[in-house]
This record gives sequence, structure tokens and C-alpha cells, in this order.
Amino acid sequence: MADLLTMKNASFPIPKYDEWEQEAEKSLKGKPLEKLVTTTYEQLQIKPIYIRSDIETTPEQYPGFPSYVRGTEPDGYMKKPWAVSQAISAKSPKEWNEIATYDIARGQTEIHLILDELGFSITSLEDVETMFSGISLSDYSIRLDAGACSLSVLALFIAYFHKQQLPLDSLRGTIGMDPLSALAIKGELPTSLSTLYDVMADVTRWAKEQLPLIKTIIVHGEPYHHGGANAVQELAFSFATAVEYINKCLKRGLTVDEVAERMSFSFAIGADFFMEIAKLRAARAMWSNIIQAFGGSERAQKMSLHARTSYFTKTVYDPYVNMLRASAEAFAAIVGGANSLHVSPFDEAIRPADEFSRRIARNTQLILLEEAHIGKVIDPAGGSYYVETLTVQVAEEAWKLFQQIEAKGGMTKVLEEGFVQAEVEKVAKLREQNVKMRKEKIVGTNFYANLAEPPVQQRSASEQSLDEVHGNEVNVTFSGTSWMQTAVSFAQRRATAQDINAALATAGPSIAIQPIRQWRLAEPFEQLRKAAEHHSEKSGKRPTVHLINLGAIPNHKARADFITGFFEAGGFAVVKNDGYMSNEEAVKGALAAGGTHYIVCGTDESYINTVPALASELKKANPQLKLYVAGKQAPDIENTFVQAGIDGFIHIGSNCYETLVAFMKEMGVALDGQKG
Repeated sequence: MADLLTMKNASFPIPKYDEWEQEAEKSLKGKPLEKLVTTTYEQLQIKPIYIRSDIETTPEQYPGFPSYVRGTEPDGYMKKPWAVSQAISAKSPKEWNEIATYDIARGQTEIHLILDELGFSITSLEDVETMFSGISLSDYSIRLDAGACSLSVLALFIAYFHKQQLPLDSLRGTIGMDPLSALAIKGELPTSLSTLYDVMADVTRWAKEQLPLIKTIIVHGEPYHHGGANAVQELAFSFATAVEYINKCLKRGLTVDEVAERMSFSFAIGADFFMEIAKLRAARAMWSNIIQAFGGSERAQKMSLHARTSYFTKTVYDPYVNMLRASAEAFAAIVGGANSLHVSPFDEAIRPADEFSRRIARNTQLILLEEAHIGKVIDPAGGSYYVETLTVQVAEEAWKLFQQIEAKGGMTKVLEEGFVQAEVEKVAKLREQNVKMRKEKIVGTNFYANLAEPPVQQRSASEQSLDEVHGNEVNVTFSGTSWMQTAVSFAQRRATAQDINAALATAGPSIAIQPIRQWRLAEPFEQLRKAAEHHSEKSGKRPTVHLINLGAIPNHKARADFITGFFEAGGFAVVKNDGYMSNEEAVKGALAAGGTHYIVCGTDESYINTVPALASELKKANPQLKLYVAGKQAPDIENTFVQAGIDGFIHIGSNCYETLVAFMKEMGVALDGQKG
């Protein structure tokens, strides 16, 4: 009995930081502890361990209370889970209806459309009727991303509700416009910003009276994220956009609460798990501070936050790994407190989603909700020394950049000047360089490439022209009356979206800037893989390198494996052998292989006596042959090897991408559609 009581009262000793520090220094074997500190793309220093003292100066926060770092609701997802908001695209309104009906019956809880990615144009009232046939918009929230201007599509929806005799106050969700996001991506707008702000203010004012549960403004962080921006930049550019929208609407007679309460934010969620959690938590705090500064209410300070897993991180090759990427990103979004979430289908970078890829994406959310029970814990990251510290750091740095933009004249001004584009491109170039150097690993692309996997087959995105117009042309003109009332009136008279948009386009000159390039991290290596495949189709074989493995398998395996992975990342075939036991055998085997490019793999010790003689004999037999050594050597040894005929050295510090490009050019492989 006494032993049982002792066990019950026993506790683990509380570890001390000094004890950890001593053990860490032992494991580093003389290297300074600072070696464990890493630097993020946000230029934040990440320590290997965080302790209570790291958050002693951070104010105590509670879920549901300002500044809403820990969420806008005190009970988190307990009463209201996040919305499963998968964006649906199709080839036609009828097919969209079939897909939406199918997916809603299988767990989707919000109807989500992105007009620029829809696959067809919503041009008429008939299109809306076809799309929502049998779907009750009163039973589901809607998220409609209208792009630069929502006037025409919102007018068609209102005409549809009137025709169906549905109460407008039953429509809930977001039907929003974001002209600066469209400008950042496309570099131009269909009409003047002043006109678009007139529409934004009028639609928001009209919605206040007629659509009390609809948000009318969306602020996207995705154009910056998908351009390569870091988390700090994504937040700063998004809030600079939001503040510009607020100011423009205030000048047009709205109050800060009327604007802020009808604004929804949308962020991409990338691969840095804890950084993305911190980003969403920091976003809520920043928004609360901004609205406070405008004199807004506590209700207006509560951010509406949609998240989507990143397009930037997805790959064309080894695409099923994208399921794992999306799962981790979705997990981060939910831990970070998103109100709604789109999980991108694994084949997003390849083709339009099919039933299987939509199902896997949707079920990723449902597993997090129903099986992992993420929603059962309120703010699971709250109180983490690391996450709380990172949240504060991200918010502070984003606030500094936001203030810098405001000092320069606001978001439109810095887009016109190219400041935003230059800042994003700086980080994008660093990311791209790290991928090319393989410092940033992309599984299945620049690491662990699987050349034997059959590619996912592509399908046509759409069989219908996006410019196809239904119905008869109606002459739409806007006068001094409400933009929204006029647009709804013409939509009820069978005006098309094109008619309404054409009238808008005459309202003033547009604006043009340098667009932010939208790309994916894997693209450089994907281009090499495609070039290798085209070369194989044309010549009958992939570009090929041959290994000259020295000695028994344990002596060459590590470097042979490294070289194999290095070249397979570019789609090269790598011809191996079990190891040569003498120079004569190595020379004979290499020449018999009939290759053009060889890499010697072995130990540093075996290189000393073997490589010079091997290089000399091979170059004597075939002067055109290219010969490399795996592994970095001391400068004097490298010099000796080069004099003997070695063409270069390939090691962990080599630029993988540039090395592969150089090899391809020497082999006559066409890159970017040009002859090598």
C-alpha cells in the first residue's frame, strides 16, 4: 500500500534550461550552441528550445476575447466547426450542379466558387438557375470569389432569389470582390479603381440593408504567397489592402463597422507548419488593432478568416505526396483557427480535379474533424512557448512592413511603384536558390525522385469558351442611381454578366502594373524532368550518367546513393555497378559502358591513389569523356585531380539544378523548347 501511495505521489523532475544546455553542447562536440539557431524566410531567428521566460512579457490571452489571437469564439469549434469549403469547378453549369450536389451530400458544408477558376463563365440568369437546381442556398453558406468586381454575378444571384421567391436575408456567406488582388495577379483591371471602389461601397451599403448575412469584400493573401512571399509579407500586403478598402469606403459614406463586418480574409497555408499557425494567430491580432485604430467595435474587430492549402508547394511529379502536404497544411490552418478551409486536390498542378481527388481533399478535412477530433480542443497551440513567441514575432515584423507601406502612400501606390513586386521577388529568388541547391527539400522532386512512376494523365479543363454569351444583348447603362439596384434591374430583364461588365468598362481608364509572377517551388526541377522525358521520346533513352564505384559496396554506397538521387532529380538515368576492385577493372568497365559522363564514387582514402591514374587512362582512351568525382576534396587534392583530367566535383554544396542543366546541355538535351 505504501508503495502504491509513493507511486501516486511521484512526479517527473522538472528539467532545467542549464541541464539541457549542457547536454546540447555535449552533442555538438565543441560547436557553439548558436549552431542550433535557424533563420526563416521572414528573417526570424528560431531557437532550438523555448521556455517560460520567452513569453513572460506576452499579455495573457483568452479565446474569444480581444485581441482574438486565440480565436474569435470562446468555445473555438465546439459549437460551430470550420466550414468545409472546397472550391468546385466544372465544364458547364449543368456539370457544376451535378458535382456540387454530389459533394454536398458527402460532407461539404459550404458552396465555394472562384470565378477565375470555375471552368466556364456565369453569364446569365439561366446559368445560375441551372447551377443551383435542387440546391437550397438557404441551407448552405456560400463563398463566391468574384475577382476584381462582384457586381454582375451578385446581380444575377439576386435576380435568381427574386425569381425563386426566396428571402434575401436567408443568403449567408461571402460574395466578394478584391480588385487589388486581381491587379497583383493580372497586372491590369477591366475598369478604373475609382469605379471599382464606387461599386464596392455601393454593394456593401446595399448588402447592409438587403443581405445582412453576406460579406461583400475579400482580401486575398494568396497572390503574394503564390509569388513566393514569406508570412510577414503576406500579412502586411493583405492588411495594407484592407486598410485601403476601408479608407475608400469611408470616403464614400460608409462607417468602419459597416465595412469591416463585411470583409473576409483569405490566406494560403504553406509548408512551414508552425509559421503558418503563427501567421493566422498574428493576423487576428493585427486586424483587431487596425479596427481599434479606426474606432471600430469589438464585433468589427473579429476577423473572418478563410484558408486554402498552398498551390505554391504542390508538385506535378510524385503527385500523391501532395495529399500528405495538404494534410499537414490543413492541420496547421485548423490549429491556427481558420473559419473555413479549402484543401487543394492532389492533382491541382496537373489537371482539373476529378471525383477521386475531390473526395480525398474533402475527406482530409472530415478526418481532421470527425476522427482526429481537432475541433474538440479550443486553441490547441495556445500556451506553447514556441508558438506564442513566434506569433508575436510575426505580428511585430508584419506591422513594421505594414506601416512602411502606409508611409509610402498605401497599397495601390506601392504596387504601382513596384515595391511589392520587388519585395516578393527577393524572397522568391532565395526560395528558388535553396530549392536548386537542395537546401529546401521537395520530396519526390528534388529529393527521392521516382522515375518509374507513371504520370497522372491530364484532362481538358473546359469544353466551353469562357467568352460564350447566352441570351440577347441588353444595353446596360449606369446613371446616378445605385450601381446595385441598376445591375439587379437589368439582370431581371435578362441582361448578361457581359452586358453589365461592358457598361462598367466604359466608366473610366484602367490601371496597369507589373504583375506578381505566380509559380510553384517545384517548377525548376519539373522543367528538367520534362526535358529529360522529351529527350527520351526523341532519342530512345534518358540523359544518362554512369557511376564508377570503387571497392566493396560499403566503401562506395553512400556517395553512389547521393549521386543517384542528385541526378534522378533531373530525370537522368543512373547506371550503377557493384564496385571495381582495381583501376584496370574500372577503366575496362567504364569504356565498355559506352557512356559520355562518369562519376567516381568511393572513399576519400581510395581516391588518393586511384583517381589520378583512372582519370589519365580514361581521358587517354577517350578525350571527349567527362569525368567527375563524388565528394568535396581539399583544394590541393582537387587541383591534383583536375590536372589528371577530372572535370569537376559533385557534393552536398553543389548547385544541383545548375549542374544538371550543364550536363543536359553537354548531352544535347533541349531545354525550354530550344536545342541543346
